[in-house]
Amino acid sequence: MHDVDFLWKYHRTHHLTKHPNPLLTLYADTEQEIMDIAGIPLMTWITMRWMGMPMGFYEWWICYMYVVFSELFGHSGVRVLASPPSTLTWLLRATGTELVVEDHDLHHRKGWKKSSNYGKQTRLWDVLFGTARERIECIPANLDYNTIVKLPLLSTPTAP
Repeated sequence: MHDVDFLWKYHRTHHLTKHPNPLLTLYADTEQEIMDIAGIPLMTWITMRWMGMPMGFYEWWICYMYVVFSELFGHSGVRVLASPPSTLTWLLRATGTELVVEDHDLHHRKGWKKSSNYGKQTRLWDVLFGTARERIECIPANLDYNTIVKLPLLSTPTAP
């Protein structure tokens, strides 16, 4: 969607935000939304069936919800070293191809036409094709594994 003019015409609205957040994840033209909500999931389902891996509605729904979660997470703007859940995170981390929130945030900062850090579930393809950009914030010198952070939305409320 970045390199093909016909597709960029619909995707460029999404890149008007330089620092994405979950509310702006869906900020896009109608044509892109139709592709994201219906076109891509349908093409995925057809491809899976073509490859001999038929998916029922519930299996497809679980996969689709994972993609929605990853989209929101990838556009969260949260400053933490965190990756979308995957059974292969250990392998991706060992090869330096795991994706963290900052990666896609950097994509939006420089996301016009030719860009970098396209992935939102893995950094593997960006590393293989030379489009992975160096991280600025999530570097070893900035990581703090000792500070405990509590998320108010997920913590148990205390009685008054």
